[in-house]
Amino acid sequence: MKLSVIASLFSLLLLTEGFFITLESSLYLPCLTVDAPKLNDPTLSWTFTPTSPPNSSTIPLSSTGDRVRVSQKDGHLSLSRVGLEDQGTYTCQVTGYLGDRMVKLKSSYPVEIYQARFELWELVEGQTGGKLRLPCSPPPPVLPASSRTTYQAVWYKVTQQGKERVFPRIRGELGEGSESRFSWSSSSHEKDDYSLEISDGTLEDSGVYQCDLVESRTLQKPVWSQKTELSVREPPTEPPPLCLDYISPWGDCVSESSRSGRAILQESLNEFSLKVYSQLREADKTQNLLFSPISIALVLTHLLLGADGDTRMHLENALSLPPSFSCLHNEIKNLRVELKDSVEIASNIYHSPELMLNDLFINQSKLFYSAVPEKLTNSSEKNVEMINNWVAEKTHHRIKELVDSMPQESLLALLNAVYFKGKWRVVFEGVNKNAPFVSLTGDVINTPVLYSSKYKLVQHYVPPLRAQVAEFPLSGKMSLYILLPSTPSAEGLQALEERMSPVTVKTMVETLSKVAPQMTEVMLPKIKLDIKTNLMDLLDGMGLTDLFDAPKLCGLTSMHTDTPLSLTDARHRAFLSLTEEGVEAGAVTSLSFSRSFPTFTALRPFVMVLWNHEVQSPLFMGRVTKP
Repeated sequence: MKLSVIASLFSLLLLTEGFFITLESSLYLPCLTVDAPKLNDPTLSWTFTPTSPPNSSTIPLSSTGDRVRVSQKDGHLSLSRVGLEDQGTYTCQVTGYLGDRMVKLKSSYPVEIYQARFELWELVEGQTGGKLRLPCSPPPPVLPASSRTTYQAVWYKVTQQGKERVFPRIRGELGEGSESRFSWSSSSHEKDDYSLEISDGTLEDSGVYQCDLVESRTLQKPVWSQKTELSVREPPTEPPPLCLDYISPWGDCVSESSRSGRAILQESLNEFSLKVYSQLREADKTQNLLFSPISIALVLTHLLLGADGDTRMHLENALSLPPSFSCLHNEIKNLRVELKDSVEIASNIYHSPELMLNDLFINQSKLFYSAVPEKLTNSSEKNVEMINNWVAEKTHHRIKELVDSMPQESLLALLNAVYFKGKWRVVFEGVNKNAPFVSLTGDVINTPVLYSSKYKLVQHYVPPLRAQVAEFPLSGKMSLYILLPSTPSAEGLQALEERMSPVTVKTMVETLSKVAPQMTEVMLPKIKLDIKTNLMDLLDGMGLTDLFDAPKLCGLTSMHTDTPLSLTDARHRAFLSLTEEGVEAGAVTSLSFSRSFPTFTALRPFVMVLWNHEVQSPLFMGRVTKP
């Protein structure tokens, strides 16, 4: 006896509305709608029936290639980068059991693909009374170089009523009958330039214009068209606000260079340091010189945080920074963190209550420079006291006065303090000793000196500088380099300074790092320098004159006020002492030496560089012509 089992099959067709999507977009189709019944032991399949050509065969679909995916989880179909060939009907079929019945469910999706189109319009702005130029230069593929066909351009003004021909006026006589204000920008149409020029522009000239390129013989259907939107305005009666086109504050750090941000900052600091030295040494070639390039740089980079337009470009040039170096302030923050155990660096901004600082500038000043801007008072005396107290505190009272006056009209004061106190790694003998120091003029000055009869010293003749250089290691990964000119004269000192560059100074540091120390008799003059520098002259010499007259500091303040903003005070004061204990500085020093016997005596004018090996940059630089 045979047992026959007959399974009945019940079909349910679920029709969905059509899908309309654009070319190159993605298509997502669920297999069944949410209200479809749930089947037991389901089997799922997708098919596709193309729209073109008609009566096309149905194609089974599965997860094939990079474009088609069928989800193993819920059975949905996804198709990426659809093309016109993907138009048609997509059908999902599920076979399974609904209770004790075998059923089939189908979902069908008619899909149409549309190709989005766009028009490219030129935008032209002009002022009344001036010349207006409407461009019309078809690209090379439109006019093949080998073609003998000649072409002519016809200009129209496009309105809601249609196209109104404006130039040339008469179809049969293309060169005549046109309004006198309209003319070809290039009469000979050199390089296929059919641009239109309108003289003595008016407000009524505003609108949309169309340039049609047609064959000169037929003057019929254009082979190429170009639309231009012209906006004509009255000339401004007063200059626009400086920050009219300002878009955004200092952006996020995005590395776009193969070099690390630290390497870029180190290179820029070194170039800036030598640039400042070159500027300052020219001011007075015979006097002592002392400054902190990193202190001056951090004042300018802090200001750069809020600069825009030409002001930002000029600051970047002065600081030897690459344009739009977005990671600058992050790297400065990292540098300050790395130096915190050996060098104290502080920044601040004082501003008039009239100058409303942007919240973002204030927040970024705190983040990158640990600076909290403070408001000036109505009292010049109190402002002077407030600033000088801050300076004294940050320099451990080695510099007690930076400013002696603050005019009531002052709007902005930028401050930076750098303090370093390092001990000699090789100590000097504690003896009181004097020695003759010979100045540039030949005068002999009896000078207290640091002395050691057996000092473990690295010294070497550096050919690119043509100078004998000695390295005195200090605590905090610092070294004091003393550069002694080849001849003991003003000319010899100036020649050494002229040969100092980022390359030669870096060569000096690398050269001495490979030299073994020797027992040497050393004499260095005890030094205590305190030198003021007018930064206004320095900034002027570095091309930053726009800081003094309406700078574009759009990230610092909106500047949409009646109060003009200008930098009114910029000063630098450097302190350095050289004692038996070590070097204490708010600036840099240099010492001199002799090459004759294993001795090193800095008893004539010399250059000094206080170098930090961690950031590979000078923190202080200067020269000593008279101890």
